[in-house]
Amino acid sequence: MRRNKIGLLVLGLVACMSIYHIFTDTYNGNSEAIDFAIIESQEVNNLNLSVSDASLQELSIGDTNAPVTIIEYASMTCSHCADFHTKTYPELKKNYIEKGELRFIFREFPLDKLSMATSMLARCVDNSISLAFIDILFQNREKWYSDNAITELKKLSKQAGLSSEDFDQCLNDQELLDQLIMQKESAIADFQINSTPSFIINGKVISGNKPYSYFKSEIEKILDSYKGI
Repeated sequence: MRRNKIGLLVLGLVACMSIYHIFTDTYNGNSEAIDFAIIESQEVNNLNLSVSDASLQELSIGDTNAPVTIIEYASMTCSHCADFHTKTYPELKKNYIEKGELRFIFREFPLDKLSMATSMLARCVDNSISLAFIDILFQNREKWYSDNAITELKKLSKQAGLSSEDFDQCLNDQELLDQLIMQKESAIADFQINSTPSFIINGKVISGNKPYSYFKSEIEKILDSYKGI
């Protein structure tokens, strides 16, 4: 029993240190997906948390009764995810979401420490502006995906209502970190997601960024079926 308690204490300290080092590690432009994925899996398993325990509020836009639902799994540092959000998503929003034909759901799938930290910040702003803040982060990716990540993210977070104190507290929120990890584990277990961006269109899993024409074709086929055409 004593060994178990000591083990859990050590694991807790390791988990807290992992949050602290999100920004203190020197940025070298290389992907840390493999190392961080190992850390994440250890944290979930060692803390005896189940992927079914994830309870993050869904970030979505559009009519909940829309005939088409697209779920995106994205990493905030992913350039292809940024391309989708700056080029394709605005067209989907204008042509389908705003017409009540499409519901769009965004789910985090962080591939590195900076992506995890940025996802945490997007969750710490008021929930009503989380999706808008995520779009802003993608639009300004070149500014904060750099050696000046802390400074630039603090500026953007301040515009979204987070004070410097809020910023620091957010990145030390162990419960939020655990929830984001579990959501990623659920995506892997339920849909075999292993890259970003990945999409689920009415249950159909699509890997990789696609042009607007691809999404339009998939959506129109579903709408035609829904209308009985």
